[in-house]
Amino acid sequence: MQHRFAGLGLRPKLLLSYLAVIALAATTMIVIAEWTAPLFYRSHIEQMVRMFGIRDIPEMRHELFTGFNGAFGSALIVASVVTLLIAVVVSAFISRQILRSVQRVSHASTRIAAGHYAERLPEMGRDELGELTSSFNLMAQALEATEVRRRELIGTVAHELRTPLTGMRGLTEGLLDGVFRIEEAGPDLLREIRRLERLTDELSLVTRAEAGVIPVSLRTASLADLVRVACTQFERPFGNKGLTLTLNVQQDALVLADLDRFTQVLVNLLSNALRHTSEGGVTVSTGIHAGLGQVTVQDTGEGIAPHDLPHVFERFYRSDTSRARNADENIGTGIGLTVSRHLVEAMGGTLRLTSKVGRGTLLTVNLPLDGQPGEQARPSQKQVS
Repeated sequence: MQHRFAGLGLRPKLLLSYLAVIALAATTMIVIAEWTAPLFYRSHIEQMVRMFGIRDIPEMRHELFTGFNGAFGSALIVASVVTLLIAVVVSAFISRQILRSVQRVSHASTRIAAGHYAERLPEMGRDELGELTSSFNLMAQALEATEVRRRELIGTVAHELRTPLTGMRGLTEGLLDGVFRIEEAGPDLLREIRRLERLTDELSLVTRAEAGVIPVSLRTASLADLVRVACTQFERPFGNKGLTLTLNVQQDALVLADLDRFTQVLVNLLSNALRHTSEGGVTVSTGIHAGLGQVTVQDTGEGIAPHDLPHVFERFYRSDTSRARNADENIGTGIGLTVSRHLVEAMGGTLRLTSKVGRGTLLTVNLPLDGQPGEQARPSQKQVS
């Protein structure tokens, strides 16, 4: 019996459920009414006997009692039949409405499974079905956004791969045609090969970072020392571009960090600052803020437009101004900030960015302290280049 009921559709199940509840309620009502009604109209029969001056004749009392009881039972049966008919109509209508809502969700799910991610359901109030509809629309919106990002990712990766491959193809054809000598084309070929290697390495790294499978080895380290080492690597690039790189150690702190990964984060941040700053310079500050070790990288570059700010940590995202730059300027692949944020979060920290067009960009890294009091260094400021 249970197997047969499970094989029915949703609408028959709802209809039978409604009818079962109504039948149980009607049966309970009839049984209780038949049992309690004589207690109420027995006194009424006594009043009628006294009012009409009828002698105390048992047969008369029995006839009156039987008549009342039969009339009441007949009325209950008629009322139950009419109620059951009305219940069938109302239950069929309600189950149809519920089933129609479920069918809409099922149809929309099928459409989304077929790739139509723009499918949405009309709002249906604030009940459970309305909540289901709202949740479905949120899911569809998230899937559509994911699909858009997937397409953008494929297009961006194809573009990033096409650029070095096109250069390598031109150089190779030049070598085969005798236009270039190996001494002339060799360095350019190596540059394009290294660009491909960097792109594939960053793709692998960002994929593992987003999956949370990059191992980090946390150790106690001086925040000022880590920043100082990273800044030293950029003395020459900043000097070649005519920019200043200032290190401002406001307060040293012992933080828990993966030394190699954190150095990679600092290199990414300084590379971005160098790339997007054409005059002025970059100031790197270290200190303790809100119980955390903090590093800030402030540049005097062109800044980031408000509509680009929500996307700066998305992989391969670059603003229109960045895309307009010449490829020879080594503008990067748009993965550095994505990787940096995941690496900092893997170390238990946070990475935030604020920017204003024409006034530069501020990147803030916070890392947890190791629980021991950090070395209190005197505030110092050093112009690296």
